[in-house]
Amino acid sequence: MKLTGEKIYLKEGLVEENYPRLLRWFHDLEIMGYIGWVKKGLALKDVSELKAYIAELEDGIIFGVYDYADKFIGYTSLSDFVGKEECEFGIFILDKNYWGKGIGLEITNLMLDYAFNDLQIKKVVLTTSEFHDHAIKLYEKVGFRKTNLIPNDRTIFHNGEWVLSGTVEMEIRNKRGQ
Repeated sequence: MKLTGEKIYLKEGLVEENYPRLLRWFHDLEIMGYIGWVKKGLALKDVSELKAYIAELEDGIIFGVYDYADKFIGYTSLSDFVGKEECEFGIFILDKNYWGKGIGLEITNLMLDYAFNDLQIKKVVLTTSEFHDHAIKLYEKVGFRKTNLIPNDRTIFHNGEWVLSGTVEMEIRNKRGQ
C-alpha cells in the first residue's frame, strides 16, 4: 500500500536497505533524544537486534517515509489497536535534512486520513515528551488535544543532557465516528 502526499509518500513496510540507516539514526541523540526508549535504541548493536526491536515496538502497521527521489527519510506507524475503537500513532522523521519543512504535518494528515477513513478507527492517541515543543505544536495543529501528563516517567536527552521528562498523552477523534 502507498499513501501519497505533495512532498513525500508512505510505503507500507520497511525494506532491507532501510535498516542500516535506521540503526545509525537510532544512535544519534539529536534525532532520538525525546523518544521514551532512546536508551534502548542506543544499545542496539546490529541490524538483527534492530529488526527484532522494531517488530516488537511497532506491533501494527508501519510505513516507510520517502521523498519523491525515493530517499528513505523515516517511518510512521499505527499500533496498539483496540478493535476499531482506537490505535496509537507514531512518527519518526529521522533524516534531519527534512526537519522544519512541513513533512511531519503531511505525514500526520496522511496517517489520520488512513486511520479514520480506511480503517474506520474512532480515536487515535499518541505520547510525546513534555519538552518536545515542535511535536506538540504539530499535533495540536492537526487537532490532537492533550488528555494527560504523566510526570517524570521518561529519561530523555534535552539541551545536551539527560533529564527526567513527563509524557504528554494526546488524542484526536474521528469526527464521523462521534
